[in-house]
Amino acid sequence: MIKPLIILFNTVSVFLFSFLFGDGPVTVTGNFPKNVKPNTEFVSEITINKGSVSGFSKLQLEVPQGITVKELESKSGNFSFAGNIAKIIWMSTPSDAEFTVKFVLIADATVTGSKTIASKFSYINNNNKEVAEMAPVVIMIGDTPASATNTPTQTTTTETVTPVASNVTETSGNPVEPNSNVLCERIIAKGSNPNEYTVDVKIKKPGIKGFAKYQEILPTGFTAKGGKTNGSSFSVSDGKVKFVWVSLPGDDELIVSYVLEKGSTAANDAKLENGEFSYLENDQTKKIKLKTQSLDGSAIATEPVVTNTPTVNPVNTNTTTPVITESVTTTNAITAVTTNTVTAEPIKEPVTNNIAKKEGNVAYLVQIGAFKNAIEPSVLSKKFNISETVKSEMAEGYSKFMVGNFDEYKKARSHREDIKQKGCNSAFVVAYNNSKRITVQEALMITGQKWFK
Repeated sequence: MIKPLIILFNTVSVFLFSFLFGDGPVTVTGNFPKNVKPNTEFVSEITINKGSVSGFSKLQLEVPQGITVKELESKSGNFSFAGNIAKIIWMSTPSDAEFTVKFVLIADATVTGSKTIASKFSYINNNNKEVAEMAPVVIMIGDTPASATNTPTQTTTTETVTPVASNVTETSGNPVEPNSNVLCERIIAKGSNPNEYTVDVKIKKPGIKGFAKYQEILPTGFTAKGGKTNGSSFSVSDGKVKFVWVSLPGDDELIVSYVLEKGSTAANDAKLENGEFSYLENDQTKKIKLKTQSLDGSAIATEPVVTNTPTVNPVNTNTTTPVITESVTTTNAITAVTTNTVTAEPIKEPVTNNIAKKEGNVAYLVQIGAFKNAIEPSVLSKKFNISETVKSEMAEGYSKFMVGNFDEYKKARSHREDIKQKGCNSAFVVAYNNSKRITVQEALMITGQKWFK
């Protein structure tokens, strides 16, 4: 009689211990380098302590624009990457109580500065969906030392901008040549209608990534309509056709095309000239110009002209102005405001009118803070004595706060200095294109403006 009671007591004790003091909370821990160089690949790991979790689960990794993710070790999960989000889905979670997955992250040549990476693990517990989040990780891309740890309360990004393709000829006498493997060829053929011509442009660009553009000046009296875009944004404006890639496809050879339509005022001896492919290489703008060709396809110029000048014509996307939400519901107090001092003097000179005509909807703003814990914009307004509207958005796991809205980089830079005078030493310029955050360097290229110290 005593023995069965002892067995029953032990059984109940084990059950109560498991119920009250069983598996701890599910945790997600990242192992990422603190510093990497642009245009490089690096391995990163995420370790999941999942205890007794089983069945369906999903790991999501969110990376900033300009970084792509490849699968390295998914523990038999189904890997995918799209829209800056990598996912691993398991129909049955790995059996180990703790397991590690690995990724290869690739930073484009155009990406610089402090970037935040977020991750979360979703799983089913007692028929309820639960989520465990990784503490956001901050990676500094470039040679500037990281100004934040991998578990910050607030992150700030140093405004690292390389001048957009300064003219090397002026400083060294020897211009930097574009990648010798990058070649462009234009092929002209008669269209389906008597007054139409089909123009195909082949671009061989092995190893080239990031922002790029192909443009062509239309002959007088001709119009154009799009054909093959190969992942680019096509537009016709100011007598030019343009194909713009925010991030070039991975293929070594691209083909884009458009159709020329001859109008009544067009000349019979019309020709295509000033065709140009521009791209970024080692933070320098490189351009390859095509030969001038008559519409029968014969070349007029003897050879392509290679240039390396800083001006890149703007993009016309004909879309709406960036919209950033202006309210954050939670009211957690600020625990820290980073004060990375920048010694640049306030800009006092008046804004000139020689900036190239802007197309598209690029806006420059001044970021005054980014916080892991959401706060009210009024807290920052009061702290830095800011009377203008403080805009906010949630991105990469942080609440980011901006002021101002400028169509010229120079104005935003000047406003940044005004904000710094109010005590916000970590303020820096950011850029948006049609509500999408892009690097300041890309914005300068799109708007045809120049960077300055």
